[in-house]
Amino acid sequence: MKKLILFGDSLLAGYIDEHATNIVTQGLQEKLPNFTIINNSVPGSTTEEAIDFYDLRIKPFNYDLVILALGTNDANMQFGLSAGRYAHNLQVLVDLIGVDKTILMGPSYTNWKIAKDQAWPKTLQFELVAEQCHIENNIPFLNLAKVMCETGHPNDLLQKDGIHLNQEGNKLLIEKLAELVKEKETAAIS
Repeated sequence: MKKLILFGDSLLAGYIDEHATNIVTQGLQEKLPNFTIINNSVPGSTTEEAIDFYDLRIKPFNYDLVILALGTNDANMQFGLSAGRYAHNLQVLVDLIGVDKTILMGPSYTNWKIAKDQAWPKTLQFELVAEQCHIENNIPFLNLAKVMCETGHPNDLLQKDGIHLNQEGNKLLIEKLAELVKEKETAAIS
């Protein structure tokens, strides 16, 4: 059975009511029965920490695919990561994981009117950085913030904190990630 590792922040950790849950792991497992899903996401992490976590949370596993989903915390005004540093860190992570084994997800939409540390212009900037990483490496990409906005009601996909996904938001996330994994598998067979 193929092994898929989820490597991200609280979004992939299925953070609900201030706790990590298995909602994303279980949802993907149901949609991707040919994979063993291992969720090694760390709530609150940025790309800086993810590089440090690589040897512990990714390298030891004989993985087929990794969903790399970081950026929402990187874009947080308190952490002060620049777009250039985020771009560098993403590329380091893609190189460590392997371009042929990476599926990239950009930062999430956040309601900056509630989550004051999540400035919308910075989120947009980091979204573009992630998209550029996808283009330069020719890897599958989920532009989560854009997908959420395209629903016409992105705030309805968030919990009260304005950052984390609610049930409906997680359902959308799971659906879009499962589609990318299936597309990558189909392309690999062709």
